[in-house]
Amino acid sequence: MTIPLDQQHLLRRAHGSLLLAACADLMAAPLHGRTTPEPAQIEVILRATPRLLVASPAAIQMVVLAEHLGANGGRINDDVLAADLATEWPADRPELSGTTTSRVLRAVAAGTRWWQIAPEVHHGQGSFGSVAAVRACAAGLVPGNGAAAAAALGRRSAGITHTHLLARDGAAATAAAVALAAQAQPATPADRYRFLSAVAAQMRTAEFRTALRTVQTLVRHRSAPAETAATLGADRTALRSVPAALTAFLRHCDDPAAATRYALMMGGQTRTTAAIVGAISGARHPEYTLAMPWRPDLMRLLRLRAAAAALSAATGRRGDRWPGDHRTGQGP
Repeated sequence: MTIPLDQQHLLRRAHGSLLLAACADLMAAPLHGRTTPEPAQIEVILRATPRLLVASPAAIQMVVLAEHLGANGGRINDDVLAADLATEWPADRPELSGTTTSRVLRAVAAGTRWWQIAPEVHHGQGSFGSVAAVRACAAGLVPGNGAAAAAALGRRSAGITHTHLLARDGAAATAAAVALAAQAQPATPADRYRFLSAVAAQMRTAEFRTALRTVQTLVRHRSAPAETAATLGADRTALRSVPAALTAFLRHCDDPAAATRYALMMGGQTRTTAAIVGAISGARHPEYTLAMPWRPDLMRLLRLRAAAAALSAATGRRGDRWPGDHRTGQGP
């Protein structure tokens, strides 16, 4: 069957985003949890042959959401998504057993409804971690969705496991960023500040709006990774890791390799920040690929391709494009 040209374009964007996110996630694994590494350390890792290519749970969940959206016409069925996420959660990794996401999804797997368990974690506050923000990147790939529609979809996808307002804002930010990047022309000069304003317009918390103003300052001053890490703190919370990832992307939005390296050099939750940077960069530059040693295995590559194909055939609502995109003459 011949795929229409417009769907081929959407397929390239979706596949590029999912693939680069998966590659960046694997590349960041040796540095995850470290303090700000030296450039020489990164060079050694990047030139070494990977020993074990195991995707992070957050990167897996991004693909699960992409598959879910593709199977449901770009929409979310909350109960089905909760079951899908629970089925894919790696129960055989004891280091994850104490995490909030693990607690929620294990309860779902045991028969508890997601809406009963998710709001109860952290003494009724709900989780404010960054796993949902990584997962929500896939929400930005629904065809036709602009920043607002993507943010709403990302926020809804987060609520399955992360009900805290900061976690939902983090998911809305990554989904909106991917949507804006996916609808841009790589050859079109990027207006970083209007892009950031379009993302910030989707935020509902003062804390996240303040963090994104800090991102603007860091980008304007061309801050180095160590300064960004010290200023924002790339920890496990969405409020820290998402602004860090956006800073890395906006510092090098036309150079995916440099943006990924920037994410790695910040240290901390490198798999989180690198995966988000990869998803946004891959949506903007779908033809770019990282070095072969850091690509997923064949079965995962096939799964990524199938998820992208299903997602590219879904339908969304027409909305914002990359701010300043000369094809439309529209801003945020």
